[in-house]
Amino acid sequence: MRAIAFNITSSLVRKLSSFTYLNITQFLGALNDNIFKLLLVYYFIELDGIENSHRILATTGAIFVLPFLLFSATSGTLADRFSKRNIIVLTKILELFCMIGGIFAFQFESKIGSYFVLFMMATQSALFGPSKYGIVPELVANDKISSANGMMTSFTFLAIILGTFLASFVLDISGRHFIVAAMFCSMISVIGLATSFCIEYTSPSGSSKRFNFLFINEIFRTLKFISKERSLIMAVLGSSFFLFLGSFVQLNMIPFAVQSLHLSDVQGGYLFLLTALGIGSGAVIAGKISGKIIELGLPPLAGLCVAISCFMLDLFSDNLIMCIPLVASLGMFGGMYQIPLDSYIQVSSPKKQRGQILAATNFVGFFGVLLSSGLLYLLTEIFGFNADKGFTVIGSITLGVTALFTFQFFDYLSRFIGAILCRLHFQTTFTGLENIPITPAVYVCTHMAWNDTLLMLGAQRRRMRFFIEQEQDHSKWMKRIYRLLRVVMVPSIEPLEKNQDCLDTIKQTLKKGISVCIFTNNDDICNEIEKLKHSYSFREILETTHYPMIPVAIEKGEKHKIRSRLIMRLLRKFRVPAAISFGSLISGPFPPIMDFDESVETDSSIETEKPSFATN
Repeated sequence: MRAIAFNITSSLVRKLSSFTYLNITQFLGALNDNIFKLLLVYYFIELDGIENSHRILATTGAIFVLPFLLFSATSGTLADRFSKRNIIVLTKILELFCMIGGIFAFQFESKIGSYFVLFMMATQSALFGPSKYGIVPELVANDKISSANGMMTSFTFLAIILGTFLASFVLDISGRHFIVAAMFCSMISVIGLATSFCIEYTSPSGSSKRFNFLFINEIFRTLKFISKERSLIMAVLGSSFFLFLGSFVQLNMIPFAVQSLHLSDVQGGYLFLLTALGIGSGAVIAGKISGKIIELGLPPLAGLCVAISCFMLDLFSDNLIMCIPLVASLGMFGGMYQIPLDSYIQVSSPKKQRGQILAATNFVGFFGVLLSSGLLYLLTEIFGFNADKGFTVIGSITLGVTALFTFQFFDYLSRFIGAILCRLHFQTTFTGLENIPITPAVYVCTHMAWNDTLLMLGAQRRRMRFFIEQEQDHSKWMKRIYRLLRVVMVPSIEPLEKNQDCLDTIKQTLKKGISVCIFTNNDDICNEIEKLKHSYSFREILETTHYPMIPVAIEKGEKHKIRSRLIMRLLRKFRVPAAISFGSLISGPFPPIMDFDESVETDSSIETEKPSFATN
């Protein structure tokens, strides 16, 4: 009977995936963190008065972040040396002991004891972090990592929503009885511990790195290692800035509600619900937009929208009706900003160093959280700013950081904007999408107009550099567009296959993981491909990079002039029907080089299906 009962229980447990149990576990942990931290804030406000809310929030924020600075390197080493699943279970046991300690701290009305429990809660969260994020690639497929991160972030901020609500709700229904609230947190810890046991065992990653208690040196060594990859270090800094931004908004929200919106401290806490709800929805949207790839074009746009939301909160600081959607939009764009960066860090980090890199990211991020407490103190206690002006300050900082990210991720941003414009401007039919590889490639296409670049950007999800044969002079605004798209103009007096500078640029572009699109004025694409195949320098590029060459055919029709409903009529008048077809992949080895004094025959094996327009 025991065996039967065990088998039934095991089958019920396995109905849910390990990632689902991980998500539930981290959700309950985040829920407890937010409930208990807010309980302490309300407890100290009750003791010291609402007029000291800035100091109370800054102090609790600083104490909560200290363990993340002290133990980030250690937690990363733990995640790399031992089973991440086992570390998760141990941290949940520590969380349960912390919650029991919270009951005693409230029972004896000990401020020092309450701060100590908060410190220990943050310690277990710091140890939990690298294992929580590091185990995701071990539980889900690579093409689902963005969606998994979006789901986890959504549940994290759902936990913040419920935690903010429950902290206020439990105090309301219990008559501000903090011991009852702490017992409720203990029950949540027990459930979280049970779900952590349901996560399947994962093997250690194989790292033999020793613990280094000089953690600052360890963090700087890891940051120096990842700084070799500029996109990765910028993603780490960008993800860390999100914690700085989110922490400042959280710390500033209750004073903002009290000073500008004339709400109580508990009512101001409910504004967290809107922020967290926005972040969760933004995380889901980012996951949907990214799909099977990581869309690094989102953070610059989302960062700009975050800055605008902050400025608008200051502008409408005395209008609750306007502030409600602004607070929600601030969270939503924050979620859209964070998810692609976190996903990129997970995917781009080497497996054996992934825990250390995530720990270094946590360290930098929570150092930003500590700075946010210092910034709040500086603005309110030193400069005497009201909370609404704090949003203008953080909006200005966000604007500067967004400018830096736009410069670093401009290729991703231009591809993303180009894809959006393609969807708006064209009604496109695609053929041969199965021929688009997941690796960079060389596309060869006949050039008809500047918006051919939009079609190519919208047809595939990889960054792309364009090489266009220049046989005509362009207007100033067209030159600016080409410059923004980083188009390389090939002089007509020297064919591409003989232009060594352009060929060197193509080689370097492919090595960076960026696809190349060669626009030619020759209608016979097969003839152009034959020329390239018989160019020694171009052959060498394809054979050393091992990337394929793909012929592309584009056709565009006339705009529709039909009467229908207003929106559809406007869209159809604006959108141009287009068809784009990708031919079969062409890769080496190539035939011997022929003398081009002889006539060049087209290769019949190169086929591009002639596209036809659809009226979808």
